[in-house]
Amino acid sequence: MKHRPLTFDAFRLAREGGVLEGTLDVAAASRLADRVSDRIADGAATVDWRIEGANDVAGRPALLVSLRGIVPLTCQRCLSEFALPVEQQTMTVLARSEADADTLDADSDDEVLVADHPMDPVGLIEDELLLTLPYAPMHDVGACVVAGGEGTRS
Repeated sequence: MKHRPLTFDAFRLAREGGVLEGTLDVAAASRLADRVSDRIADGAATVDWRIEGANDVAGRPALLVSLRGIVPLTCQRCLSEFALPVEQQTMTVLARSEADADTLDADSDDEVLVADHPMDPVGLIEDELLLTLPYAPMHDVGACVVAGGEGTRS
């Protein structure tokens, strides 16, 4: 696992254009435990992440949060496991308070994050991954396996 700080100042990271990066072991992330498959293939449960300080198109302080990896899920149609490739990039505008967040949210198409305290990078990555994962994960139509080895029909 790459070195990362326990917490960081999001506004400072944005101002300095800093970068934090690491690898999340999805199997060890307790907040993801009820969303991911417990039958994980060796090495198939990691997500590389990057948090980059930036400014949005209006020049406001922001973070560019990137995820890339494989998340093992259970298909809700056939109950077999499959690996979901994840490649996500989100621009998140920083707010200093909830009131500031409400104003920014009305003025921006980007996500808004209240960064009024030191932030945990792994917590931010887990949040982003939770928002990225499908609520009811399923194979592509026709890829599900049913008893007898045939794919399901839609």
